Amino acid sequence: MPVNCFFRGISQKITLSSFALLFLFTANAQQKEKILHQLNDLLINTVMDDLFTPPIASRIYTYPNIAFYECIRFDETSAQPLSGKLNGLKQLPAPEKANDNFISACIAYSFVAQNLVGTEYKIENWRNWFADSIQRSVDAVVYKNSYDHGKKIADSIIAWTKKDNYLKSRGMIRFTASEKPGTWQPTPNDYAPGLEPHWNVLRPMVMRSCSQFSPVEKLKYNSSKQSMFYKNVMEVYNISKKMDTTLKQISLYWDDNPNVSVIEGHLTYFIHKISPGGHWIKIAGQTCQQKNISLVKTAQAYALTSIAIFEAFIACWDEKYKTNLIRPITVINNHIDADWRPLIQTPPFPEFTSGHSVTSNAAAAVLTVLLGDNLSFTDETEIPFGHKPKTFSSFNAAAKESSTSRVYGGIHYPETARISILQGQQIGKFVIQTLYKPAGVKAKM
Repeated sequence: MPVNCFFRGISQKITLSSFALLFLFTANAQQKEKILHQLNDLLINTVMDDLFTPPIASRIYTYPNIAFYECIRFDETSAQPLSGKLNGLKQLPAPEKANDNFISACIAYSFVAQNLVGTEYKIENWRNWFADSIQRSVDAVVYKNSYDHGKKIADSIIAWTKKDNYLKSRGMIRFTASEKPGTWQPTPNDYAPGLEPHWNVLRPMVMRSCSQFSPVEKLKYNSSKQSMFYKNVMEVYNISKKMDTTLKQISLYWDDNPNVSVIEGHLTYFIHKISPGGHWIKIAGQTCQQKNISLVKTAQAYALTSIAIFEAFIACWDEKYKTNLIRPITVINNHIDADWRPLIQTPPFPEFTSGHSVTSNAAAAVLTVLLGDNLSFTDETEIPFGHKPKTFSSFNAAAKESSTSRVYGGIHYPETARISILQGQQIGKFVIQTLYKPAGVKAKM
C-alpha cells in the first residue's frame, strides 16, 4: 500500500471510531473521557493529513483543548479557569444553569478545531454526528443551552486566535541563508529553505516574551579541533559509526518528522508521520486513559500540555534563528566525511536549540506535576509507524530519551541536547506556576 494511502486509512479509522463511541454515550464519565481522547486523535490525524509543520501543529492542538477545558471545568468547583491568565484572553462567560458542560465542551472544541485545520469537513462531520446523537438523549432546553454556550466559547477563542500574529507571520519574507562560517545551510535530501523563521512573532500563551527562556549557555561554532564545538561534531560522527540496534531503534522511535522525503532513482515520495507535539499530546491522553484520570483532570492535562508545547516552539524557534547554528551534516560533509549521512533526515532549520528536546521536556515538566513523578506509562503512538509500544518509568525519562535520540540520529550535537533539556524544563515549570493551582491551595488575591 502506498505510504500516503496508509496514513489516510489510519485517519479514517480513527474518525469512524469516534463516531462509534457516540452510540455509547451515557452519563458514564469514562465514556466522556474516551470521546475527548478520540477528539484529540481525530485532530492529530487531521493535522498529519493536512501536512502542517510542527510549529503550526502545536498551535492547532492548543486552542481547541483550551476551549474544551474552559467549558468542562464547571463540572468541578475546584477547577480554575485559564481565561484571564493567558495573554490576551479575558475571562470567559459562565454557562446557563440548565447546561450540560460536556456537550458545550465538545461543541466548543469542534468549532475551534474546524477553524484551524485544512480539511474542515472532518471536524464538521464529527460535530454533526455528535449533535444528532446527543439530541436524542438530552432535554431540548438543556441541549440548546449547551450547544449555544459551546458555540459562544468557541467564538471567543477563535476571535482570540485572530490576534496571535499567525497571519502576520504568513506574509513575512523568506529566510535567507548566510555565507558566514558556522551558520545554517539547507541540507539534504531536498535542501528546503528555513522553516518558520518568523515563528517568534506569535503571541505566547504565558511567556512575557519569546526570548524569556533563551539559554544563558550557547553552543557556538568554532572550527578549532580543540574547541567544544568540534568535539561535539566528532561525538556525533563517532556515535554514528558505532550505532547498535538499541540506539537505532531509539532514534527512529522519536523521529516524528511530519514529512520525510525519500529519493529512489528518479522517484521522490514523502512519508507522513506525527509531529513532536502530536506525539506528546498522545502521551498525555494515553497516560490519562491508562490511569483512569477524571474527565476534568484529563481536559486540564491536554490543555496545559498543549500550551507548554506551544510555548516551547516559540522559544525554541526564536533561539534557532538568532543563533543560526550549522547542522552536523554540513560540518561533517565539508570537513570530515563527504559521504556521511545521519540516520534520520535533517529537518530544514538551524540546529540550536533542539525542538524535540525543548518541547518534550516542557511537556514532561507539566505532566509530572499534573499526574505524578515516576509514573510509568506505555506509549502506543508509534504503532502505525511500525514501532512496538514502549513503556517508560516516567515522563522525564521519556523526554530525556527523546532528547538524546536526536544525537543518535545525527541531527543534533550532545551539548545542544543538554542545554535544550534545561530550556524545556524551565518553560514547562513556568506554565505550571502560572496556570495550575493544586487542590487545597488558596488562590492569591
